[in-house]
Amino acid sequence: MSRADLGERWQRVFDDTEATAAEYRDRGWEAIALHPGDVNPIADEARLHVLLPGSEFDEADELLSGVQIESVRVYAAAGETVSYRLVVAESETAEVAVCVPTFVLDSDREALEAAAADADRLTLRLRPLDDRDRVEFAIDDPDIFFRDPEE
Repeated sequence: MSRADLGERWQRVFDDTEATAAEYRDRGWEAIALHPGDVNPIADEARLHVLLPGSEFDEADELLSGVQIESVRVYAAAGETVSYRLVVAESETAEVAVCVPTFVLDSDREALEAAAADADRLTLRLRPLDDRDRVEFAIDDPDIFFRDPEE
């Protein structure tokens, strides 16, 4: 499912992504808001592939080059058949934040959640369409990604 199929709720997640990046920038951090074209779960590897436009991938790659991600925050929203997540990878030391909107279809959620629980992590792989490179970071407590928004 592409972002075009996700409707108004997905647009609100994008809006939240922009607002969150702006809040980091207001604090003096270098922060970017990404705009995935698609998000694909790779359940057997406990990973989400986040497909980015080439220029956005290059910006994220450059920003995170040599930066240690120290924490990952996850903000949740639910749809009828989709779970939306805004994932923010942070380096407080470097004052860098990358804001990544994601989604997982309910039909893919159980397998991805089980694999992430087994691996004790969920990896996000940012990549461009041409797959020439990638940037990865992990959510070391996958429960925070899969927890329902009401919890």
